[in-house]
Amino acid sequence: MAVAAARSSLVGALLSTADPANRDSIESFLQGLSRDELQCIAEFQGACIIESEYSGYTEYRLLAGFFDPDFCDRWPDPTDRAHKTFVVLAWLDLRKSVSDATISLALS
Repeated sequence: MAVAAARSSLVGALLSTADPANRDSIESFLQGLSRDELQCIAEFQGACIIESEYSGYTEYRLLAGFFDPDFCDRWPDPTDRAHKTFVVLAWLDLRKSVSDATISLALS
């Protein structure tokens, strides 16, 4: 039986992966998520860390395999799988947008 992490622990762990300049935006996003959604993002981030050691890795490429029902039985309900995919895409887009904004400000 898997042990569920506390919501605050998940938020803290995900915030630790954020650039300090972007913590407020990311924390605001994370505060709006359920524990289940946070756990999904944390699992995805863990998979990204593991896969980052291999060539050809991108977070967006990993997304398809991470949610593939033939590869993983984490989300057997297609509606839940679609919802979790959307949440992870929102997470990736947020991280990219705050990162791009920080780079633009630095270059200005």
